[in-house]
Amino acid sequence: MSYMKRFAGLVCAVAAIVFFASCSKDKESGSLSFDSPAVFLSAGQTVTVGFKSVNLQNLSVTNKPTGWSEPTIDVATQTLTITAPASFDDDEVKTGSVVLAGSPKGGSSVSATLFVGVVNGEDLSEKPANSYIVNKPETNYLISAMHRGDVMAVLPASVDVVWQSKSGLIQYTELREDGKVSFYVGADSDDDEKIKEGNAVIGAYDAGGTLMWSWHIWATNYDPDGTSMLFNEYTMMSRNLGALNNDNSTQENILASYGLYYQWGRKDPFIGPSSYNAANGASASMYNGGGSRVYMKTEVSSADAGTMDYAVQNPLTFIVGVSDSEYDWLWSAHSDDLWSDTKTVNDPCPYGWRVAPSAAYDHLSIQNTPEAGDADKFGWTLDGPGSGPSLFIGAGRRIYRHIQEDDTQGGGSIQNFYPTPIDKQVRSSALYNQPWVGYYWTTGTATGTKSSALYFWFDKSNPANSGLENNTPQYRANGMQVRCVRVE
Repeated sequence: MSYMKRFAGLVCAVAAIVFFASCSKDKESGSLSFDSPAVFLSAGQTVTVGFKSVNLQNLSVTNKPTGWSEPTIDVATQTLTITAPASFDDDEVKTGSVVLAGSPKGGSSVSATLFVGVVNGEDLSEKPANSYIVNKPETNYLISAMHRGDVMAVLPASVDVVWQSKSGLIQYTELREDGKVSFYVGADSDDDEKIKEGNAVIGAYDAGGTLMWSWHIWATNYDPDGTSMLFNEYTMMSRNLGALNNDNSTQENILASYGLYYQWGRKDPFIGPSSYNAANGASASMYNGGGSRVYMKTEVSSADAGTMDYAVQNPLTFIVGVSDSEYDWLWSAHSDDLWSDTKTVNDPCPYGWRVAPSAAYDHLSIQNTPEAGDADKFGWTLDGPGSGPSLFIGAGRRIYRHIQEDDTQGGGSIQNFYPTPIDKQVRSSALYNQPWVGYYWTTGTATGTKSSALYFWFDKSNPANSGLENNTPQYRANGMQVRCVRVE
């Protein structure tokens, strides 16, 4: 009897295993995705967008913007047809999400989300540059992926956000079949008449994932055409490249007035500091297209890393100079022509603008006599004969080399102190004491592998010793601020 019971129990166990295996076999996994992350329409327009459904049934739209018609699903062609309202009353919204859902046999429901919106559109592809000013909120922008320094014949395989100063600043980035990069920038959360401000870099990648080129996106409530000024007969922007303000009345405004940092001759920017006085040398936060943190890297110039190709493929990498590279970020292919008085392939300014020449800063002077309290102003107002006036923030620089070449201390960090004689300096362990200095690159070149910069400083112990110099030779691996002048 006990044998029969054991046998019966074994049969039941085997049956249970078979039943479980059968049930598991019946369950299927499925997937669902849209061909594009977003669809931008005009009022009353109908658009068809493709989707990919694998092992799903019972497809349905579970969400749509208020006031929009029910989208039509065509399972056979795997398309969704969407029509925007012809007009918008109080109940209709211009933007929102369409959610498509389905379920695999015996499995849990899966869904895909598509952003849809009746928004502004601006095509900047006919004004190609390495940097684009975007200043209209809730706008779908287009730039040319084929313009990579010059017109390229090879279409990239994909595009994505390399870094951005705010999570979600640049949204719905996509490479279109016509060779244009599409992206969307929303409105400021406190004022829907203004754009959400910040800086970003969008990269174009080949099929193997190698970065082919990248473009700086400067999202700002600033129009240089309306607020530029004359500096020695050059029409100059009234703020630094990448800055979101030009004002030193508050700590918040000082921080916003820092522009981006550039190594001389490179087109790609490096983000500014995390605090208004750059006291610890740390960078502000950066995020990728998915909202995850990304970080600036440093690499010592070498035969491999100190090349133009390496710089183009690694816009997040600050290339530290060494004595063997003559403190240039380039290892050996030194060139005086990467930036010049005509706009070059590597010029970082927007279309119609270029890096300021040394002559733009000739004969300038500081408004008012420096006083002890001026250390808290973090900048000088500069003017001269037929020039300005304009505030220039003392943003320091990103250090061109390691403090000691046999370690990794300091290189690429933001340094903002006036270098008084070494025996009088009292430095913190971070080596970033106050008060501040200002460095601004020009297109000018100096002896050897140095280039010319505008330089000013504040001597806290002796304000009368503060000053301003133009055409100071600086090592090209330095990361410095840039002002743009109009291409005449």
